[in-house]
Amino acid sequence: GYESVETLRRLEGRVQVYLPDFKYALTEPARDYSAAADYPEIAKAAILEMFRQTGTFAYDPETSLLTKGLIVRHMMLPRHLADSERVLDYLFSTYENRILYSIMSQYTPVRFFDDMPELNRRVSHKEYNALIQYSLALGIENGFFQEGEAAAESFIPAFNGEGV
Repeated sequence: GYESVETLRRLEGRVQVYLPDFKYALTEPARDYSAAADYPEIAKAAILEMFRQTGTFAYDPETSLLTKGLIVRHMMLPRHLADSERVLDYLFSTYENRILYSIMSQYTPVRFFDDMPELNRRVSHKEYNALIQYSLALGIENGFFQEGEAAAESFIPAFNGEGV
């Protein structure tokens, strides 16, 4: 979702389905973890442009494949339930159920952060379940939730450059 609106406008008519991430609603984590304090505002503008281009999501009734719309992904970070709730608050108050939501729990630290100890663990089941319950209480009906161990080691690539 950290895209320029100008670039997205150049894609108009060429993209039927957008799959942006919306990582942070708050400036502090955007600044601290991505060195992008402007992330929330840029992502909001980009997602708004994507929605302007595609409109409410739609499926092909014969294939059940998505034919147009937006799936906005949000990966929860450990100890950041409030920020995740704000992401969903913004999205739902702006788009309601006209977009699809993908709420992910798979954050997996691949190294130890001395300066960011809050990121040195996976999202707990309690945190993720609280966010899912929050999304349902908001009224989100069209979405994807992760079940089981999406952050399991078997899902982490080797990052050794092989097969690339």
